[in-house]
Amino acid sequence: MIAMLFALFSAAMVLSYFTMPRAAYTVFGVTLVISLYWLKFHATSQLTIQL
Repeated sequence: MIAMLFALFSAAMVLSYFTMPRAAYTVFGVTLVISLYWLKFHATSQLTIQL
């Protein structure tokens, strides 16, 4: 999941470099939403230790 988020942030930077700001902002926004969902999921999930 972290690798996918990193790739999406990198894609947003590449799109911005090639002067495609609308696509870059879209990818950046989608990535922010996914990362916030992922953070909320992991921050609120129960820790389970399987022995």
